[in-house]
Amino acid sequence: MLLFGLFLACTAEVETQNTQAIPEVEVYCATLAGKRVCDFSMIDENGDEVWFYDLMGKPVILDLSAMWCVPCQRAAEEVQEIQDTYPELTYLTILIENLQGVPPEWDDLQVWENELHIDTAPTWGGSRALITSDPIEIESKFYLSAWPTFYFLNDELQVEGYQRGFDSDTIAEWAIDLTNNN
Repeated sequence: MLLFGLFLACTAEVETQNTQAIPEVEVYCATLAGKRVCDFSMIDENGDEVWFYDLMGKPVILDLSAMWCVPCQRAAEEVQEIQDTYPELTYLTILIENLQGVPPEWDDLQVWENELHIDTAPTWGGSRALITSDPIEIESKFYLSAWPTFYFLNDELQVEGYQRGFDSDTIAEWAIDLTNNN
């Protein structure tokens, strides 16, 4: 199964030692329940490039937010408490836009973490290229119809659930479920 997951979102032809081709295998990744999210790279709060699959091995609460969004800010006020309470999961915030409505730079990520007292939960910078409001495009993008939007992923980064908008109790319930099931 792990080997199967390493061929994410691609087709490949593999040669054996006797040069006979193994049939092409296509692995499907998507932001659908039960599917593994496709890998992507972002910048972190230090300005370094990071890959989503680096988080493999721990369940993830994925928070898609914008700096200008008041409900996103309210959700971010609870990030550190949830991360501290459930250290066996990763609470990842991906900021899609800064206060000016453009993709955030690394210094925007620093401001977000400092103002909202986030110490150990990662904050990454993304862009609108990562999201869609069209449910047809959910193979390679995250469906977002409200700010913030949450995806709940198991330790194999497969989608277990989705939440549109912020509800503190639901986030806490998912944190419990994700840590108990992994």
